[in-house]
This record gives sequence, structure tokens and C-alpha cells, in this order.
Amino acid sequence: MLVRRRFATLFAVILLLYLALTCYVGLRGWEWVQLITPATVSPWLYWVPFGLIGLAFPLTRLAVEYLPRRLTDILAVVGAYWMPLFLYALPLLLIVDLARFLNSRLGLLPSGAGAAAGGAILLILVATVLYGVWRARNPVVVRYAIEIAKAAGPHRTMRVALASDTHSGTINGREKLRKMVDMVNGLEPDLVLLAGDLMDDDYPAFATGGMAEELQRLNPALGSYAILGNHDHGAGHIPEYRRLLEQAGVRLLVDEWTKVDESLCLIGRDDLSGRHYRGGPRKPLSTLMEGVDRSLPLILMDHQPYRLEEGEAEGIDLQVSGHTHRGQLFPFHLITRRTFELDWGYLRKGAMHVVVSLGFGTWGPPIRLGNRPEVVLIDIRFTGA
Repeated sequence: MLVRRRFATLFAVILLLYLALTCYVGLRGWEWVQLITPATVSPWLYWVPFGLIGLAFPLTRLAVEYLPRRLTDILAVVGAYWMPLFLYALPLLLIVDLARFLNSRLGLLPSGAGAAAGGAILLILVATVLYGVWRARNPVVVRYAIEIAKAAGPHRTMRVALASDTHSGTINGREKLRKMVDMVNGLEPDLVLLAGDLMDDDYPAFATGGMAEELQRLNPALGSYAILGNHDHGAGHIPEYRRLLEQAGVRLLVDEWTKVDESLCLIGRDDLSGRHYRGGPRKPLSTLMEGVDRSLPLILMDHQPYRLEEGEAEGIDLQVSGHTHRGQLFPFHLITRRTFELDWGYLRKGAMHVVVSLGFGTWGPPIRLGNRPEVVLIDIRFTGA
């Protein structure tokens, strides 16, 4: 109960701060509209649309159960595009306000500078969002080659395709997932690993949007496997989600392990966020691995690249993760870089290989700035006797 109260208090503070900053952006926008329009514009023509746009994002989180589905889908799209505009408008407007303050003391700027500054900000924001949309819609393939000093049955090599964070739902629809499946199939992998957050906090959108039908087109010889991410937990309906994936030929591993072709052990951890939904922590990795044949190559799937030393201590050969998006929007990669030992790419930690994908989809704004979505191909060579 205390945890919930603290969370509610924090959420209320963040919401109030967001509303205050949105009002600040709105006021500066209204001032610019008044500067560039020759005739008096009714405030209603500005503030009603602006208010609806500014409230779209919180409404999709707070009122989703009380509004028609079609309306919440529209609000979700509007709010998703508004958020990057809002985030990048804030620093630009603060710079303009600083210039205005200095100009009031020094009088260096010519008349009409305010109108020009507003137009420049609008141009920068639109160009930034369009560029981010282009990057988000043009994924790349990232390749790594590793060696594992163990035998893997008849396999001397193995091609493993890794994808994470598709966030399939209202924003990232079926077409986006189809593109991911096409890219994965084009790599002709032996094994497909989906490292969490296939859903975007919305099981109905995933279930009715044809996502499972797209996943069914995956055709690796050794199978497709998935784990849960924090947004999968947020979407709920995990038993139904598991059945849906199984019907699509994707096995969901939640704090469990399995042998793949009697040649390697694949361990799938539940996500850290699961404790908020199931009322307790996930299994310790040491407990989860009881009964695992440690002479086989060990591949660990863990959505968040958290406490990598646990996998190293348990003799994991390869850990694959996602979650970070590497910040998704510049400069938030500076936060993920400090939060995680590895927020993207490859790391050799002792004898363990770690690969973290920055994801294929997007959360919130359907844009990426500073990175591009990816499918990862890991070429493994087994060098054991």
C-alpha cells in the first residue's frame, strides 16, 4: 500500500509538472501566433486544439478504460507525435527567453526578431520529427561474430537472429512487424530470439491486430523463442499471450529453460518488472538453472541488461537483451549509458558474450534520433571438442 501511495504521489507530481510546462509552451506559441497574424485571432481557435493535443498523451494513460477505443487510438497517435515536439520545444524556447531577457537589457536585436525566432523554432521542430520518423522506419541489420568454446551437438556454427522491443500495437502496427519478420527471414537464421516487449502495453491491439499471424511466418530450423518485457507485463493477459504465441510457433520462456535440438540450453528469465504484477521477485538465476546441462552452450535471454555479473558467475556463454532503446531520442542515450553496463552493442565479460539490441520498434514517439532500429544477427562458432 505504501509503495502504491508513493507511486501515485510521484505520478501526480510528474503530471502537474508536465501540465505546467505544456502551458509554458502553449503561451509562447500563442505569443508567436499573435505576432504573425495581421488580424486578431480568437484565443479559442488556438487554445482548444492546443489543449487537446497537449492532453492527448496523459489521456491515453489515464482514461483509456473510459473512452471509446477508436478515440483512444487517435489520441495515442496524436500524443506520440506531440511528445517529441514538446521535448525539443522546451530548450529552444528557454534559449529564446534568455535572448529576450538579454535584449531587454542590451537592445541588440532588431524589431521582428521574435516572429523570426518563432518561425525558426517551428521549422527546426518539424524537420527534427520528420527526420526521426524516417530513421524509425528504416531499420538496419547489425552483425556480430562470436566463438563459444563448447560443442553443440552436430552444429559447428549457428546463425541466431535477435530482435527486441517491437512494441507492436496501435503505434507500431502489423506492417512494422511484417517488416521485422521479413528482415529476419532474409537472414536465414537457424534460431530466432525475441528479447521482450513484443507488445506495447495493449494486449487487445496485439491480439486483434494480426501480430501473431506475422510471427507465424518466422521459419528458423531450430525454432523461435520469446521472453517477457516490462511492456508485455503492462499489457497483461499473459496466459492468453502465451497461447497466442504458441499458436504462432513462438515459445515463451518465463523463468524457465529448454534444450534446443539437444545441442544448447536456452534460459529465459522473467522481466524485473514482473514483481509488480505477480507480487514477488523472479527466480534467482542460480535457482532457475538447476538441472541445466552446463557442458552445453548456455544462452540467456533477459529483457533488461541488468547485473550482467550474475550471468558471468553462472557460466552463461551468451546473454541477449534489449529494453534500453539506447535512449531512442537524443540525448537520452546519456542516461541509458550511465544506467546500464552495456546499453547497446557487444561486450565480452570474462568468458561471457553479451549482446544488447536497441530494438526494432519505438515506445511513445514513433521516431528515433541518434540511432536506428535494428535486427541483430549473431554468427556463433562452436570450438569445443
